[in-house]
Amino acid sequence: MAFRQWKIGLHIQQDGIFSVAIAAGRRGQTLRRWWHLPLPHGVIVQGRIKSPEQLLTVLRPWRHALPQRHCVRMAFPAGQTLQRKLPRLAISLRERELSGWVSHSVARELEMVESDLCFDFTEDEPGNVYGVTAAQNKDVAALLSLGQSLSLNLSFITPDAAALQPLLPWLTPPVRCLAWRDERQWLWATKESWGRRGLEEADSVAQLATLLGLTTGEIALCGEAEGEFDCWSVIPWRQPPLPKAGASYAVALGLALAGRC
Repeated sequence: MAFRQWKIGLHIQQDGIFSVAIAAGRRGQTLRRWWHLPLPHGVIVQGRIKSPEQLLTVLRPWRHALPQRHCVRMAFPAGQTLQRKLPRLAISLRERELSGWVSHSVARELEMVESDLCFDFTEDEPGNVYGVTAAQNKDVAALLSLGQSLSLNLSFITPDAAALQPLLPWLTPPVRCLAWRDERQWLWATKESWGRRGLEEADSVAQLATLLGLTTGEIALCGEAEGEFDCWSVIPWRQPPLPKAGASYAVALGLALAGRC
């Protein structure tokens, strides 16, 4: 197990960094390590990096603890993304042409220069649309630069709310939506979609469910209390002690579980 590749989720929050490393074994996923790195005030403001050097100073000891064989999946604030649906074209285009058309269409709708736009899209065949997630290039570039400065084997960057989706298979029906909250926001995800809501919009899971058009029985909150979803339960092999306030690691856990390196 010591030589297996570590799959690492990295979630940079406003007041601290949460990270989880797992490795695949013959009996399932095994927890290798977890980290909580407090951040000085002002390093991250509303999801944006304001002091890159201070952030690097905090992350360098963490980087030195990683083995050579690792891949890192990093969270991007969902609050800095825009989601759009574009009607599918009646004609077939090659991948490069289709990507160009999506880029032009989204940039025009958002009144942005195409070169300022970073985007990804998927085909929703039942809905006959393209689901597009867009962000500003400069925000994504800041995380790419961070990964390069730390010499990380960076696998991908994904919106933090979308990172909850790999945890969904562990929900018990009729629950089909997973929610997570901090002091400022809700993140939520279903199999089909994901998103962010401010706490000023909802101050309880019940209110969030109403906003999303769900019943309270269809949504679960990451937490340790009775009736809440213990995100650490998705790792079958883990060594104690687990961290306190374990729900803070939910996004990092989802990132570590997502896909292959």
